[in-house]
Amino acid sequence: MAVTSSNQALARPATAGASRPVAGVNARLSAYLLDSLVLLVFILVFFIMGGAILLFTSDLGGEDPPDSAYYAFIAIFLAGTIIAWSAFNLALLRWRGQTAGMYVVGIRAIGEDGLDPGAGRVALRWFGLHPLLFHPLLLPLWGIAALVAVSITLSQAVLIVSLAFVLLCLVAPAASLIAMLLDAERRTIPDRLARTLVVHFERP
Repeated sequence: MAVTSSNQALARPATAGASRPVAGVNARLSAYLLDSLVLLVFILVFFIMGGAILLFTSDLGGEDPPDSAYYAFIAIFLAGTIIAWSAFNLALLRWRGQTAGMYVVGIRAIGEDGLDPGAGRVALRWFGLHPLLFHPLLLPLWGIAALVAVSITLSQAVLIVSLAFVLLCLVAPAASLIAMLLDAERRTIPDRLARTLVVHFERP
């Protein structure tokens, strides 16, 4: 009898919450690609904002901008992009359980208990090797941040930690994809850490 029940459990399609089907690989990848386009917009906006400072402090290119303008450019481009991108997605995930790409595709994150994820789960999911935080598009930014941090501290430990962030931009997306492909409920590494599932939802 136990063997029969086990076979029936394996035969059932993966579901979560109120009988909502778990989002498949195609839906998850589509949402990721759409979010990547949104991330590109964030990068361009903050690059333009930082570039505007260099332009105006150089008398519209007539002279070299001061060192402070370069520092401001780096701060706005690096910190502005990463902080604003994180805040944007944390707010959306806490409010709706979705990123922008997930909303377009029609999927959302819920807790394994079927409830909306709380602030703690949302934060753990985002900072737990999330491929949108450690995204290949952010690799140059993390790389520049690593160079700045090392030039300021001249510390080997800081260099190792900084390079780890750069490496994660390549490792995190690949690791999450492999984890999702191997998991019956299509959970990525952030899903496992935060105990969440991504499911389809019906728009009102």
